[in-house]
Amino acid sequence: MSISVSIGLSTEKNALLAAQLAARQALLNLREPNASLAIVFSSVEFARDEILAAIADIVEPAPIVGCSSLAVISNQGIFKYGILIALFSLPEGIYLNVACSEEIDSKPALEAGRELGDKLLYGFRNIRRDFAVIFSDGLMRDGNGMLEGLQERLGTSFPLLGGSASDDLSFEKTYVYFNRKVSSHGACGILWGGKVNFGLGIRHGWKPLGKPRYITKSAGNIVYEIDGESATNVYEEYFARDLSGLQKDSKKISTLYPIGIYLPEEQGYLLRNITSIEDNGSLVFQGNVPQGSLIRLMIGTNDSCLDATKEALEEAGKNLAQRHVDFLLVFESASRYRILGRQIKEELQLIENKLGKNIPVFGIYTYGEQAPLRAINYQGKAYFHNQTVALLAAGA
Repeated sequence: MSISVSIGLSTEKNALLAAQLAARQALLNLREPNASLAIVFSSVEFARDEILAAIADIVEPAPIVGCSSLAVISNQGIFKYGILIALFSLPEGIYLNVACSEEIDSKPALEAGRELGDKLLYGFRNIRRDFAVIFSDGLMRDGNGMLEGLQERLGTSFPLLGGSASDDLSFEKTYVYFNRKVSSHGACGILWGGKVNFGLGIRHGWKPLGKPRYITKSAGNIVYEIDGESATNVYEEYFARDLSGLQKDSKKISTLYPIGIYLPEEQGYLLRNITSIEDNGSLVFQGNVPQGSLIRLMIGTNDSCLDATKEALEEAGKNLAQRHVDFLLVFESASRYRILGRQIKEELQLIENKLGKNIPVFGIYTYGEQAPLRAINYQGKAYFHNQTVALLAAGA
């Protein structure tokens, strides 16, 4: 028996009608009469309670989880406006539990992660736990803290894949979906168990540039000094631009030239995007940058991004034979969307060439990914990433 997965997709201009059409299409094509789970991804135009209520009316008793995205990814293509609904029917012996932690901005991030972890574990006491999938607010201040809280409850090396919701690159508000409610400051997830075969693949494709440097003063996600000098000096030297010039080109610099934090225990680099360049010469990153870290400037190209996708697919499939893949979930950095441009279609073609045309593929563009740096035997400590493509291939 396999996990039955059916996808409904609509780009109908009327958002409510689009949601209903996508839900009915997914339910019609599902092998079983009732769904066990609904994952909903959409552009921000669909982030309304009444939209989720309309979907719930069609797919219940299936619980709903999901989030907003810059664009939705599917076998049919990539759509900047639209709604995608993936319905799952589970065979005997496979279990799941869904949970949500609301208003995570009003509590310590560590506490929010612990709360979500406790809720996910509820009811799994005598059932083998396999992996978790997490969706969270893409603009939360401390994604690392929430991840640490989750790992306290689920286990430091417990397989986990997460995506931070995105909007239309305005960075104003992102949305998480849970049953009939839309939240701008929430996190939700799915804990899978029983006996699910799965593989994780995580790659970024960026290469080190220039000499190694050290973070000599930082607090959380704000870096004040690198090698004892103003943090912006690194970019001022490389681009031969003054502070105001860097600020004007901050979006391009953030996308093409993140920093890489070297992790000796992983023998790899953890990427961090710049979210702002401050007048005092500090750099604000999309994720924590610990003081004392060894860093390098990083550079990526269209070709290196596509190579990373190939490598992630290979990694996800190492211990999972193609015939056992029932679906592929894609969490991809919004920065990679910017870089690949029209070549984004080539990435879908790479996936199809690897898995075949009949495997359901669905996903989102994120403002941060949560995954191991390398997935060895499915396990490895999860980190908060930028600029990666993170894949989950799974089947019964």
